Amino acid sequence: WDKKLRRLMHYFESDSQLQDILITGGDALMSQNATLHKILDAVYKLAVRKRKANETRPDGAKYAELQRVRLGSRLLAYLPMRINDELIAILKEFKEKASEAGVKQFIMQTHFQSPLEVTPQAREAIKAVLSAGWTITNQLVYTVAASRRGHTAKLRQVLNSVGVVCYYTFS
Repeated sequence: WDKKLRRLMHYFESDSQLQDILITGGDALMSQNATLHKILDAVYKLAVRKRKANETRPDGAKYAELQRVRLGSRLLAYLPMRINDELIAILKEFKEKASEAGVKQFIMQTHFQSPLEVTPQAREAIKAVLSAGWTITNQLVYTVAASRRGHTAKLRQVLNSVGVVCYYTFS
């Protein structure tokens, strides 16, 4: 895995247009904290190297610098107890370091499908992620069943009330 991570970071570093990294793997938060910390640290070092390389590159040949890091996860909805103090500390530390390296946006993309999923535990998990300085956005798969019962409209209201940005609905 370490070898593959180095190859991936080298690939991203040599991409002159890369500005956005989405970490998913199916679900980014299914990784152990130590693994996620290692991945985020590699992304941070990538951002630093790209920024440093631009100091000596002529205008017109500069790399696009990393602007946004996103984590894709549905765990806020179905396993909110995964959002523990250690994970929040990792997210907060990464945000602080990567901000200094020029990264501007830190987003956790989640997938709540129904307001019934926004349990008290999910609300606490959302609050914790927001406290680490990350934005949470929700991608909603628009289904006929949920829309007929009004779940879609209610879900948007509930998520907005707890600080989640409902930005994407698709079918």
